[in-house]
Amino acid sequence: MANKQNKKKRKQLSPEMKKRRNAARAKIASFLGVVAACAAVCVFIGMGSKSEISLTIEADNYEYIGTAYDTEAPVVTDASGDVISVAETEPVVTEPADPAIAAAASIIPKLRDTYPIDMIIRSQYAIVYDVEADEVLYAKNPDEKCYPASTTKILTAATVLNNVAEDYVFTAGDELDFVNAGSSLAMLSKGCQLDTEMIIDGLMLPSGNDAAYTAAANVGRVLAGEENMLPAQSVQAFIDEMNRVAQLIGCRNTHFANPDGFHDDNHYTTVSDMLKIALYAENFDMLMESVQKTDRYVTFLTGEQISWTNSNKLLHDYSDCYYLYATGMKTGMTDQAGHCVVATAERFGHQIICIVFGAEAADIRWNDTIALLDAAFVQVRNRGD
Repeated sequence: MANKQNKKKRKQLSPEMKKRRNAARAKIASFLGVVAACAAVCVFIGMGSKSEISLTIEADNYEYIGTAYDTEAPVVTDASGDVISVAETEPVVTEPADPAIAAAASIIPKLRDTYPIDMIIRSQYAIVYDVEADEVLYAKNPDEKCYPASTTKILTAATVLNNVAEDYVFTAGDELDFVNAGSSLAMLSKGCQLDTEMIIDGLMLPSGNDAAYTAAANVGRVLAGEENMLPAQSVQAFIDEMNRVAQLIGCRNTHFANPDGFHDDNHYTTVSDMLKIALYAENFDMLMESVQKTDRYVTFLTGEQISWTNSNKLLHDYSDCYYLYATGMKTGMTDQAGHCVVATAERFGHQIICIVFGAEAADIRWNDTIALLDAAFVQVRNRGD
């Protein structure tokens, strides 16, 4: 009887009492919602999850918005100190790694005390690497500081291709005033226009320092997002990108001060770092096609015509330094750097990268390079793989 009376009383609650009852229920639900949200976040943190899946948990006036690994989200409270919401910001999303940079960074050639090739060469620095076997076959002073001269343009060209499309139009401008006297040239003049393939060939065949500065100024503006940036600023933006990429791909003792390799005491590398740069460059098809060209007769978009010849004598069948299996890549020379070359060759299904820096004369550079390539292919053949 008592139960029936109690039920009857509950059914006869006044409107004011019903309002209070509903408010109390809402507060309880809200509190439980917050507890559930906090528990969910703790579970994700405890699991060490790095998932970037956004979590949205709502309970009346309480809301959590964030990512499963976002443990430092701001907390918002009302005047009484009660939590209103956690994280009013957008979810943190990690930008995916550049695939070319990631590919180069994943290759870590191993240096050691002894190597399969036991040879004495006259050049000061060298490294020989079998790409397919992922093996350093020879090294001489691989981590000692040296100057790269125009082999710098390997990274210059790769930086261009990683930031502009093949149909991008390069316009030579006042940045040509930065080209040093005595530079090798692609014979550009202010106002002439080139497409991307032309600028890459201008870098890699005649080793044009004018092409290097034109490339740097144009791409630097793209990197900065400022079409009217002054040449000095845009060139510096490009150089900063070169240094950023060098660091990301694993270069440990490299710094670039210009895009062309003209001597600067603050422009240096090592042959082991240059190997990383060569491996990075191989991610760009247009660049790999360019380094194999022996000559090119080109007509600029503005009508100027010029003929370029590749400075890599290993590629020319009329040269006394011709190497039948050579496929690229780039030469360089300054008084401080000596005669340098990054050479690639393929035989027996293996690609060999041979880097020789610091030769006192051009013939020493070529003789050392050819001897090392021959010795590398002997190793490949003897392994029978």
